[in-house]
Amino acid sequence: MVEKQINLRSFETEDIKELHRWSNDPASILMVGRTPQTFEQVEKHVEKKRQNGDVLFAVENEENKLIGWVFLQNIEHEHGRAGIGILLAPEARGQGYGKYVMEKAIDIGFNQFRLNKIYLTTRGINKQAISLYEKIGFVVEGKLRKHAYVDGSYYDTYFMGILRSEWEQRNNEID
Repeated sequence: MVEKQINLRSFETEDIKELHRWSNDPASILMVGRTPQTFEQVEKHVEKKRQNGDVLFAVENEENKLIGWVFLQNIEHEHGRAGIGILLAPEARGQGYGKYVMEKAIDIGFNQFRLNKIYLTTRGINKQAISLYEKIGFVVEGKLRKHAYVDGSYYDTYFMGILRSEWEQRNNEID
């Protein structure tokens, strides 16, 4: 796979329009476990994340086109941990961007924020994401069975995490 050139920049208010579109994509609704959102709901969600001190990045591809967002959330400096989340535009999925976006954001978390652990949750039905996260170095730390109810069905939720030492070891093996 050809390495993707991406840029992470600060997520701006004008980016919310695209985030709203991506959030209402049927695949996104299933994977995230939400009902369709109004523009105002997405706007409030972004504002709440900002107020909570979450770090929000817009993702641009090699043509400087906005193709997603990634964020570090629930940052707890005293415990050295934070959550991570990602959402790519439907047209950017399956092209290898997710790996590079996650790697850049994880690198920021460990090197700029000096975190010891980065964690995430994902639906068990999202096999492609689970495979990607495992390739990056995340390990499944727990599973909540039939934890999320989406569109008439119950889905498992997986908790995954990666430690700074695991990230450093992985990067040393790649170099």
